[in-house]
Amino acid sequence: MEDILLKFNPWWDKTYEFPGIERDEYLAKLEPLLGLRDVLLITGLRRVGKTTIMHQLIHRLLQNVSPRNILYISLDYLPLRDRTILEIEEAFRKVNSLKFNEKVFLFFDEVHFHNDYELQLKNLYDLGFSKVVASGSANLDIVMRSPYLTGRQRLVRINPLSFNEFMRFRGLHVSRVDRHLLPSIALDYVETGGLPEYVLRKDPNVLQTLIDTILYRDISDRNNIRNRENVKNILMMIAQSVSTPLSVNRISRVLKIRNEIVSKIIDLLIEANLIHIAERTGKFAERKASPNKYYLADTGLFSVLTERINLGAKVENSVFLTLKRQDIVRYSKTSNEEVDFIIGTDAFEAKYKREITEKDLTPIRNLRGPTSRTIITENTEDIHKNIRLMPLWKFFQEREIL
Repeated sequence: MEDILLKFNPWWDKTYEFPGIERDEYLAKLEPLLGLRDVLLITGLRRVGKTTIMHQLIHRLLQNVSPRNILYISLDYLPLRDRTILEIEEAFRKVNSLKFNEKVFLFFDEVHFHNDYELQLKNLYDLGFSKVVASGSANLDIVMRSPYLTGRQRLVRINPLSFNEFMRFRGLHVSRVDRHLLPSIALDYVETGGLPEYVLRKDPNVLQTLIDTILYRDISDRNNIRNRENVKNILMMIAQSVSTPLSVNRISRVLKIRNEIVSKIIDLLIEANLIHIAERTGKFAERKASPNKYYLADTGLFSVLTERINLGAKVENSVFLTLKRQDIVRYSKTSNEEVDFIIGTDAFEAKYKREITEKDLTPIRNLRGPTSRTIITENTEDIHKNIRLMPLWKFFQEREIL
């Protein structure tokens, strides 16, 4: 056990260099939470940067805390499969000669791979001598169905890179005089997506490995799904249907998979942070009776899932991901007209084109309720009565919320 702990915690024996490109907005959100007793849960899609952010948080913590009082471990490491979280914590204290009541900081990566992790984290919380930071590639707020951590947790979601983060990772600094470059950068952002490793390396194997790991290891193997192709085919159909309301019945009919299996797999895709849904606006019964719109968790994933997707759908997906960081996003649909997104009292329509016609303006103009109406364009900026036309790049920058 000591050798394993030493491999994961290099700061015990030497100076620890800052890892990766700083994601300071997340660090500014997470660092103050280290002073609170609550279990800090970090969730998000695989390869979105959770592990790097945890290590960046450790680097900051090292400015004020002894290296020997900080533990990081990845709980999907096979040699630790038969070790409980409590046994790992006990071994850590023993290796570093730490007293039982000495304050320590415990970083557990991929915590959901361990059985009874909620109860074990509760035990550590109740003892009161550990600050626990735990991450999971699954939606931890979904998979935590037991009451053990209720009232004892804080959850922070890590998203793919925002537009400004994307430019930072690419080393792009655009001055006001060079703003004419922003439309092409915004398009590159939509095509590439925001998974840090892929943004830096542009290696398709990064995305393919991600998809395979989630579909076959995280979903199929862990949930005893025998027909793995069902999972892949449902995801591919969703990718091809982005921006269009899609019912479980239709997926079932096209792929010849039973409705209950389709519903279960969609729930697992959502739980794995791989897809998101937008329900129709309306009363509860209306929302549940209407088909959902589905969006991929990152637009870069289109390149390894389907060739049957147009640029407009990718842009709509990217707009959805940006809005989702703020609040619940729904779509509006009447008998004749549909508006892409409703969030609070704001309505948004993604029309990635140079010229906006009267026909493009009609659905959002006729919409009842919203006080703010925006059409997102390729590069047109204007106001038509009460409708704002906003270039995609400007939308990304104005809605910059992590």
